[in-house]
Amino acid sequence: MAETPRYAHLIALLFLGSGFVIFVCFLVAIVGAFRKARAVAKFAAGGTALVAIGYTALLFAVALATSNKTLPPGDWKYFCEADCHIAYSVDSVQEASTLGPEAKPITARGRFVVVGLKTWFDENSISPSRGNFPLTPDSRIVKLIDDRGRQYLPAREASAVLPGTSAGLNTPLRPGESYLTTLVFDVPAEARYPRLLITDVDLVTRLLVDHENSPLHGKIYLALNPSASATVPDLQ
Repeated sequence: MAETPRYAHLIALLFLGSGFVIFVCFLVAIVGAFRKARAVAKFAAGGTALVAIGYTALLFAVALATSNKTLPPGDWKYFCEADCHIAYSVDSVQEASTLGPEAKPITARGRFVVVGLKTWFDENSISPSRGNFPLTPDSRIVKLIDDRGRQYLPAREASAVLPGTSAGLNTPLRPGESYLTTLVFDVPAEARYPRLLITDVDLVTRLLVDHENSPLHGKIYLALNPSASATVPDLQ
């Protein structure tokens, strides 16, 4: 397993605390300048710059110390929410050239990669006092990355023709619950070694120390290794 960010509660406190100190120092600097208290204004402005530079340096230092990681099928990628952990793993992978009913199939431009993605609310990541009320996972983007670094988003039209139910990634979960989401990607026939990248949409994650969305930070991928038995000419 791997998680982003690690030590989420400390990271949140560091971010909020640094932001609060910067805000207070900046406010004091403005008031000091307005009242012509130059020493106070200068000291507060220096505090603002010191905290901002220190946080930025820590953000980049931690990011540069990381590297990309690819988790094997069945392993879990954890996202640390405010009071819990939401985890994702690859449940199944299939490949097909066409999808849908025989009367009106959809043909891939290259080949379809059909991924069963499992979302799990880890009940071991919450405090006993939280209760059993549901949680809606944060909005996330799922991309398939090939060996050349090319990125592919899910093909919604192809996903719609598959039989069965597929839960949306924003479906609420209670502690311990999980569900499956079926994602279809249309990738070139020559694309090799596909990996899945699930990322947060919230822009504030770019400012969190040790979050994979922060600048220059390594990414956590989920490997996709379709077996020979899972590669079929078409899925209906």
